[in-house]
Amino acid sequence: KKLVGFKSHGMVLCATAQKTNPDDETTETVEFVEPPESTPLGEIVTFDGLPPPAPFTPAQVEKKKVFQACMDGMKTDGDCVGMWNGHVFRTTMGVCKGRIVKGGDMR
Repeated sequence: KKLVGFKSHGMVLCATAQKTNPDDETTETVEFVEPPESTPLGEIVTFDGLPPPAPFTPAQVEKKKVFQACMDGMKTDGDCVGMWNGHVFRTTMGVCKGRIVKGGDMR
């Protein structure tokens, strides 16, 4: 699939947190949820306690709206670790996490 005119082969996940100040102004913090730096490029992310995910074709991803169906369960925990319905996002080199957004929605 093309993204801004370039063929896309991956995905970026971010954690978000909203905060309302005393003047009722809302600010949003957005940060990347990243695998450990030593993770090999292209490695499939797995989830603790679940079998390895079976790949979908690009047509299946688009038709079944796979990402949209999973978004409600994607959040960071109290340690900024990426979670899906309570299962940790993991690579062979460790967990995928952010740095500052705790308990934030991921998108």
